[in-house]
Amino acid sequence: MQISKSLRNIGLLVFFGITACSPTAEIIPPTPSATLGPTATASLTPSNTPTATPEPVEDISFLNQPDGTLRVISYNVNWDSIFPVGDPDSHDLRTYAKEHGFIRIMQATSPDIVCLQEINPSRDASEIAEIMNEALGETTWQAVGVRDSFIASRYPLSIGNYELDPNTYHPSVPQASTLVDLPDSDFVKDIFVTCSHFKASGTSGDRLLRRRQADMIMFNIHDFINPGGNFDGAVGTPFLILGDFNIYNSEGIPVHLTTLLSGDISNEDQFGVDFQPDWDRTALGDALPSHNGLGEEFYTWRDDQSVFGNEILDRVIYSDSVLSISNSFILDSSTFSQSALDAAGLQSQDVALIPANGYFDHYPLVVDFTLDSYQ
Repeated sequence: MQISKSLRNIGLLVFFGITACSPTAEIIPPTPSATLGPTATASLTPSNTPTATPEPVEDISFLNQPDGTLRVISYNVNWDSIFPVGDPDSHDLRTYAKEHGFIRIMQATSPDIVCLQEINPSRDASEIAEIMNEALGETTWQAVGVRDSFIASRYPLSIGNYELDPNTYHPSVPQASTLVDLPDSDFVKDIFVTCSHFKASGTSGDRLLRRRQADMIMFNIHDFINPGGNFDGAVGTPFLILGDFNIYNSEGIPVHLTTLLSGDISNEDQFGVDFQPDWDRTALGDALPSHNGLGEEFYTWRDDQSVFGNEILDRVIYSDSVLSISNSFILDSSTFSQSALDAAGLQSQDVALIPANGYFDHYPLVVDFTLDSYQ
């Protein structure tokens, strides 16, 4: 394996904390079989990082999407929490009810593409599309899913050749992917999206599986940018790899993150040789949004009652040769002033599971991309 040519985008593996004072969210008692599943988030790095009380957020202009951009959201919603209470298709691990908060978040951010994790794999993707249509008052949303990761888009999805074949790999390895057919009048190219949920926990087997998952994704990116494989992307087609990567502080710079950014394949015998993954044969970019776009807090997971510190578990990785970030943020409504909440149509507890206890789990990551012509 090569030494990664450029790790310029892997930095900022730091974490911070804040306090919350929102009312407690509705909690649904778990079923007896609700034990920690193979993709649930667990085993973070112990930390004594102190928390600080921030100034209330008054300026919500960061919510505004710049003209001509594509808004993308990645959000681990915690097992089926976005579906109504009593939904018979909910996963056994469903414990929290936040369907109304989710709708408010979607209305406040109005995304074009959404990558969701911890959705019951047995659900039909059309259920995700229906939620998005309901939230935004539209009828055009489509969705596709593999395992517990689902991609939803207000634009048509070209699945077919662009969906990673789950039958080719071990069942725990594949991730959701699709080509989003963007309107030619607004964007120079379509966009290829891979929505991921990497294996949690810190055993050697867990780390190995995360490496295999990353290798598989990059094997397909290699196929996408090089002609003659299973599917070929038009030259200069932008692509995203986003989701819950389960990146832990204890691992320093984890191997699977290095693979995703630099194309440094761990198992070359199975997944091919190392390669430079962007169209210009350089490393990919790492969006690393901050809370409410303030550039002060970057963590994407938080539980104040846990012995584990705040972590940057989630990522938005992108082909920066053809994509530019115009705006990005991690939505944290718990720090909004009341006037800001009213203006945004949000409630303070919308991004939390048990606000009174400081249990937020994952936050939604929002990135606005400008699609550039390939030079």
